[in-house]
Amino acid sequence: MSERGAKIIAGCISGFVTAIVVAFGATVGGTLLWLIWPLAVPEAFPGLVETGAVAARLSWRASVALTWVCALLIKASQTNNKA
Repeated sequence: MSERGAKIIAGCISGFVTAIVVAFGATVGGTLLWLIWPLAVPEAFPGLVETGAVAARLSWRASVALTWVCALLIKASQTNNKA
């Protein structure tokens, strides 16, 4: 195997492991958000929940997606600040 091929395989493995770690982190964070949301949000924002501006409950899938979106926005803001 050539050196270039080894670098390509190492990059693919590194990307795969990174994707698994990020997915695990988003799943754990999303699950925590899903568990805490019905307790915290109606207490903190009762008027917004009553008017329907903020959901009183989230589905598990929506909480994991929200965690992904927030993580991407935070990462993008950190990247833009360095430039």
